[in-house]
Amino acid sequence: MLDVDAVNTDRGGGSRRWLGIDGPPLVGKTHATAAAMLRVHDQLLDSPPPVRGKGVRAEHIPVVYVSVHGASSARLIASIANFVDLPTTKTQRAQDTLTQLRNVLPLLGTRLIVVDDAHMLRRVGGARDLTDNLKSIIDALPVSFIYAGAGLHDSALLRRTDSADDGYSAAEQMAGRMRRLVLKRYDPTIAAEVRNWHRKLDLLIKRLETIPGFDSTDVRSKEFGHRLFQLADGRTGRSLELLQDCTKRAVREGRSPQLSDLKWLEVIDTEGEVL
Repeated sequence: MLDVDAVNTDRGGGSRRWLGIDGPPLVGKTHATAAAMLRVHDQLLDSPPPVRGKGVRAEHIPVVYVSVHGASSARLIASIANFVDLPTTKTQRAQDTLTQLRNVLPLLGTRLIVVDDAHMLRRVGGARDLTDNLKSIIDALPVSFIYAGAGLHDSALLRRTDSADDGYSAAEQMAGRMRRLVLKRYDPTIAAEVRNWHRKLDLLIKRLETIPGFDSTDVRSKEFGHRLFQLADGRTGRSLELLQDCTKRAVREGRSPQLSDLKWLEVIDTEGEVL
């Protein structure tokens, strides 16, 4: 994230790079993005505050985070404005809000905007409005964008669907300016990848161990880890979700999670029920 920010320091809007965090569902994109974002936020928060005009008071918000679920580009702009507490009206045009953000974000010291679930951004109508509008947002705002989403490379974000034959393609320009980071599921045949998976899982287990009375004996056992890895198919996000499900079930029964909880999830998954 900081690399993209550094690259964009001396770049104008039309050449600004953006980071795309891609990969299949449940490999841990949201967890990885959030963890990196928080580290970057803390680093940037320690940097000198932005220079403001005399009498101007504003918070220091180096990183903006928004999650989109079927939202349009206009809704994305509204979400960014809402995060920084920018006053807007219900009838206000997206373009006017974008202009406000262009003026306000530098005062807040905003350097990065993280958009999670970016594959859920949708088009309004059949034209190429989504990609055009997203490119306009990246060009207009003096920040670096990070988009995280499943199958991002093949989503509406980078796909041209109109039939215009004018030689212009915002999708191609967006793709050409993207730095793509691909997260994948861990391979059980590669020892180093299995160790990395265990390290990520250990972070959650350590947090659970801070709960008074929590016994992590079973969840730290070799058999539990092996079964969890198989059930999650090496996907970090899925692994964390399953461990959380095991823990919730155990807590409801007034105990700590056991191997039997994981076997219960295996049965549910096999029967095709919703976990």
